Amino acid sequence: MTENKKNADPPPRMGPRPLALHLGLATTSIAGHLAGLPLAQEGNLPWPPELLTGSADAFGQLSQAGSGPEYLENLGRQGSSLVQEMIDGIHRYHAHPYRRATPKHPALWQSGTTRLLDCHPDAEETAPILFIVPSLVNRAYILDLMPGRSLVAHLAEQGIRPLLLDWDGPGEVEKDFTLADYILRRICPALDTAREMFPASDLHLAGYCMGGTLAIAAAEQRQDILKSFIALASPWDFHADLDDNAKTLLGQKDLWSNVLNGFGELPVDLLQTLFTSLDPNLGLRKFSMFSKMDMMSARATEFVALEDWLNDGIPLVKAVAAECFDAWYGENAPKQLHWKIDGQVVSPENVRLPALVAVPKTDKIVPRLSALGLADMLPNAKVVTPPSGHIGMITSRQAKAGLWQDLSHWILSC
Repeated sequence: MTENKKNADPPPRMGPRPLALHLGLATTSIAGHLAGLPLAQEGNLPWPPELLTGSADAFGQLSQAGSGPEYLENLGRQGSSLVQEMIDGIHRYHAHPYRRATPKHPALWQSGTTRLLDCHPDAEETAPILFIVPSLVNRAYILDLMPGRSLVAHLAEQGIRPLLLDWDGPGEVEKDFTLADYILRRICPALDTAREMFPASDLHLAGYCMGGTLAIAAAEQRQDILKSFIALASPWDFHADLDDNAKTLLGQKDLWSNVLNGFGELPVDLLQTLFTSLDPNLGLRKFSMFSKMDMMSARATEFVALEDWLNDGIPLVKAVAAECFDAWYGENAPKQLHWKIDGQVVSPENVRLPALVAVPKTDKIVPRLSALGLADMLPNAKVVTPPSGHIGMITSRQAKAGLWQDLSHWILSC
């Protein structure tokens, strides 16, 4: 009985990953800004918004504190309170009862660890198909997160058959893969299978984030069997809106070569560190906010579901990571038309299919100009602007009236 209970217990949550980095960034940020409070009071130092709201209104509470021992004591107390608020939020996240129930979507095809999941097996025989390619560095279930926050479930309700390519983690076969292998040995064969299984259905190819960059190469290879191409916040111009510090970091070939040789891959926690660098105070903001929520509310459950997905990343295999650093971010090869798959340059201008390009209004992961770079090269592209961010356009409460509606309308009227 004890053994059965032990086996039934879900694994403990470890996030936000890497935990030490998030705590370190929060304490460093708070200490630095509170120490600079006198300058902020004089208007000579920008004050981060996360320190100006709710119980974190450090500026308001301390603006009359003056100086001397009492002032310093208040600074220390306020800083400690802010960090404790974040820690309380993390503890509540770890203890939250929500666990995702994995939907039982049948697999239509599998090669290595990659499966093609049918997210609407009861669809009409001639229902239009949306074949979705997710990013390689995050789990595919962001597109099927939970009831009420599932893009594929919404599409199914509209009479569309979503087919979701689920990479899972790289296995023994995939550990030596290149980007070309993922395109030619995974995406293209799965597309061929979908075409053979549903010959009477229109077949639309979509890619989300990095998945869209991979999918445009597949679309060029298979456009004769496709009805349209769809890119969802997919990077193309890798130097657009990239600041000098990011360019310098991502362009350090020797550094990344040593990392990849040492680990044999790009580990999840290092990937998460790169994402965290885009918004270092995000952990402080969101876990402080979460600490004040009703833990039994739908809002809290949605927070936990998304946070679980964020912490459930996938490492990038060595050759793929090297190509991303060197060819994509280093040389901007896609935009320069130097990126080749099987000896052929990937040229979006050759993809003459009707194309829908979704470029979120606010996106810290894929800058707007980067995603618009792909739209500029596609000869028949329509651009839509979901009123949210990179992840919010897929899962937020505004998604149904934004991207979900755009996608279903496009597929049903194309």
